Amino acid sequence: MSLQLSIQSQLLTPNPYSRPSLPLRQVKKLVIHWVANPASSALANRNYFENLKQGTRGIYASSHYIVGLGGEIIQCIPDTEQAYHAKNANTYSLGIEVCHPDWEGQFDTSTYKALTQFLAKLCMTYTLDPATDILRHYDITGKVCPKFYVHHPAHFTKLKADVASIIKEVYIHTPAQPPLPLSPPVPPAPDSIILEVNKVLVDAAAFIYKGNYYIRLRDLECNMLQVTYDPTRNIPILTVLSP
Repeated sequence: MSLQLSIQSQLLTPNPYSRPSLPLRQVKKLVIHWVANPASSALANRNYFENLKQGTRGIYASSHYIVGLGGEIIQCIPDTEQAYHAKNANTYSLGIEVCHPDWEGQFDTSTYKALTQFLAKLCMTYTLDPATDILRHYDITGKVCPKFYVHHPAHFTKLKADVASIIKEVYIHTPAQPPLPLSPPVPPAPDSIILEVNKVLVDAAAFIYKGNYYIRLRDLECNMLQVTYDPTRNIPILTVLSP
């Protein structure tokens, strides 16, 4: 599997209401939200945050990223800055708003695929565990957000498991098993060699291994040479016979 993420940087204008430019020194959690605006696009929700800079509504809100209905991802705030999305958790978390087609709040296939792949990427970037470090807005403040995953917690558990599977498949490669040691080369079939033993020609079985001739001691035995074996010392004995 290869990740195919479309991430567009459309940063908000620094302002007190949606991009306060406060430092986010360490990312410890990823917080998932729903936009609560069915069928709206990622760009429309980004522009909503941008327009808060006017201050006419007195609303403080934003997120770092928005995942759209087509799987597109818009970055609104740098990872090194805080967004207004989860109260006290703003100081150590990234906020991710997710678009949805209807009020049930379930993410469609393209959105879900992009979200889980993006979460996997962020988990690897910040050394996070999907099982414990991906949270719902609900887990922090009790707000019913993201709605579908508050009402169906088993689906949220599956979402985190899907992220873990992507991490394992894309980022964590099982080391290749070392090749098995090569078996020692099998000596070629025995051949024969003529050699002289005490001026007597002997036809001995032989084979060539790594450029050297090897012969059986027994084949050296003739009327001038005796080959025996000493079992006590575990060595062969060659004895020259008297003429």
